Amino acid sequence: MAFALQSLLTNVFTIVLSLLIAAFLGTFKETALALLAVAVLRNLTGGLHFKSATVCVVVSTLVVVLIPFIPIDHMIGMVLTVVSAILVLLFAPSDLKGKTRISDRGLQIMKMAGLLLVSSNLALQSPLLALSFFSVGLTLVPWKGGTKHA
Repeated sequence: MAFALQSLLTNVFTIVLSLLIAAFLGTFKETALALLAVAVLRNLTGGLHFKSATVCVVVSTLVVVLIPFIPIDHMIGMVLTVVSAILVLLFAPSDLKGKTRISDRGLQIMKMAGLLLVSSNLALQSPLLALSFFSVGLTLVPWKGGTKHA
């Protein structure tokens, strides 16, 4: 219960802070899209968490606020999309098995939905989505130092 409440508050604070900063910077729409892409993919695939909720809010806010300012060309966007799809295929769902009531089949469906979402950017060819999906893909890799909650 405490983890769920902390997660909810962390998410709300990250969203509000990101959108306030984006409104000030003039990138509200782009940041909102990055937030949406990250949130949907993260819910489908899981991912590692920072040990501190404060660090999570700061890093998550920085990532989604900075994504609209990162210039990438078409080819780099496609490479990031393919790499993100490979990360989802290899590592999703990140540490959800045994920590959720979702069946193994349900987890595989979520993984395939995440893969389909990322792969859709091969048609959309959005640099913003490529960067958003890649940021989530990196959280799927079992790095040392984070806690494995999804």
